[in-house]
Amino acid sequence: MKTPLLWAPLAALSLLTSSCNLITCIEPVEPTCPPVCVSGTVLRQTCMAGTLIQLHNSQEGQTIQFDFDGTGVKTYQHVVSTYTELGALTQQGTKLYFNLTRGGTGPELQCLANDAPSGMTKYTLSNVSATACAEKSPAAPN
Repeated sequence: MKTPLLWAPLAALSLLTSSCNLITCIEPVEPTCPPVCVSGTVLRQTCMAGTLIQLHNSQEGQTIQFDFDGTGVKTYQHVVSTYTELGALTQQGTKLYFNLTRGGTGPELQCLANDAPSGMTKYTLSNVSATACAEKSPAAPN
């Protein structure tokens, strides 16, 4: 009569190994740091490069020289190009707060004029807001 007790652990082990791969059952490691909040100002919405944003607290982006307002060529540092939908936040001079990821794509457009530097690296923005990141986080409990 001790034979059924011997099979019980083997049956349980068999169920575990058939329904669970050891690789897929391991919980993914969560990042220890929250995404960095970046701030920037909208320079201009363009056809060729999407929305151009000059970053304030990041070394990402590139230096460009362009005449956006017809007053002559100016140099802008840490500028990123994005086709992320920003809605009403695309007005020139708008200050934005967001998370920034290198990479992204833009639509295939036929632009009639050179309205921005071409060949800029695309970026994807997430958690876009007009509110500073510190102001968006919940208050700490007392």
